[in-house]
Amino acid sequence: IMTYDWATLTENINNSKSILLSTHKNPDGDGLGSEISMYYHLKNMNKDVRIINISEMPKKYNFMDSEKIVETYDPDDTWIENVDLVIVFDLGDFRRLLELGESIERNKINVINIDHHHPFDVSKYHLSIVDTDSPATTYMIWKYFQDTGLTKDPLENKIALALYAGLVNDTGSFRYNAVTSDTHNMASD
Repeated sequence: IMTYDWATLTENINNSKSILLSTHKNPDGDGLGSEISMYYHLKNMNKDVRIINISEMPKKYNFMDSEKIVETYDPDDTWIENVDLVIVFDLGDFRRLLELGESIERNKINVINIDHHHPFDVSKYHLSIVDTDSPATTYMIWKYFQDTGLTKDPLENKIALALYAGLVNDTGSFRYNAVTSDTHNMASD
């Protein structure tokens, strides 16, 4: 069983005003579901938060982003220069952020990695929370929401939809070996 360092993640979030969320190029349902669900959680905390990805939102995932919160990186956008914290999801390799990653490094922003893939290079991260036994990164986000007490009440539809879509995406509709009874608990929640 993996021990997640949710306390350090929460401390970093609480100490940050502006937070950038991102995932790998050509994002999939798990990366998108993770960043979208975390976006709404952070918005509820009154954080200045944006989702900026290096690739455009794939049309097949538009149902997860009805409010059009997922943005595509624009090198002329100066907002990133004042970001306190970056949280990346389902990344695997920091280099998959391309020019966005270069901008993050140039601005010396602390990066937290949350992933169910073993990271290529952990030196890029201020904190790396990795569980290679997890069925999906969205599952890890759900575990974080459990830890913070967010799941004591029913999740907001926008958060629940993003988490569920990412879980279905990365478990092959609950067919893959990493699926456990707790995976189904998440789906039920």
